[in-house]
Amino acid sequence: MLPPGIWDAAAIADKAIDYAATFGAAGAVFFLGYGGSLIASADRLSIRRVVLGSSMLSVAAGAVQIMVSAGSLGGEAAGMLDGSLIHIVWQAGAGRTNVIRAIGLLLAAIGASSDRPPWWALLGAAMAATSFAWAGHAHSLHPNLLPMLLIGVHLLAVAFWLGALAPLGIVARHGDVPRMAACAARFGSSAVFVVGGLMAAGLALLWMLLGDFNELWRSEYGRFVMLKLAFVAGLLGLAAFNKLRLTPRLQDGDSRALRSLRMSIGLESLLCVLILAVTAAFTTLTGPAAPG
Repeated sequence: MLPPGIWDAAAIADKAIDYAATFGAAGAVFFLGYGGSLIASADRLSIRRVVLGSSMLSVAAGAVQIMVSAGSLGGEAAGMLDGSLIHIVWQAGAGRTNVIRAIGLLLAAIGASSDRPPWWALLGAAMAATSFAWAGHAHSLHPNLLPMLLIGVHLLAVAFWLGALAPLGIVARHGDVPRMAACAARFGSSAVFVVGGLMAAGLALLWMLLGDFNELWRSEYGRFVMLKLAFVAGLLGLAAFNKLRLTPRLQDGDSRALRSLRMSIGLESLLCVLILAVTAAFTTLTGPAAPG
């Protein structure tokens, strides 16, 4: 018999990997859609490899998550291969979310092989990114249509932002200042609206889940959310610095700004890892109190 803490730790780690891989694949396809024409063919090839590798990792993580959930139900490692327990987890919602995600990622990975991803590849990326809305706290609300729409918008914005970091890093490493300036400007002009949608949808959803913002410091769930918001604030600060300071310098041909941008992308990536880890933790360990 394995202690519950081990199952929780395994579920959190696997969920964080699944988030990162799914958003990485979907966001990279979005990046190719709006910025692929600005970058060199070698960079497009590298980004396609990111899409393929992340898609495969996401599907594998989804399968592992079902097995870990089954093992947790049984309380022992043998439960991970117990067909009846796996069936229970599959029927509880994990099957639907994983199938939607896998189909979306397949479309995205196939479409990413084109010079410009077709509409169905972008649709597939959106399916994969929003597949998490079919399970979890927002899905459990009644009625759940508006919460699911909000979490869908939130997840799309997360994928757009987080998934662009690896492609931007690929472009930045080759030291082509004009190309990097064009990509950063294209991403920054879109990100303004994306971040606005992310924050608006996230705050509205948080209100529906908590019912009272005082729960942010009164409940365990709220304290996890506040930690996540602290990391998000740091991410927003770096994004603002990139857009307002580094991008204009790149457009002026300042090669030193490229070095600073590489460092900033690295810091943003670290913050993204922390955000996804915290999200995986509070969606696994706790939940919001029912609004009264």
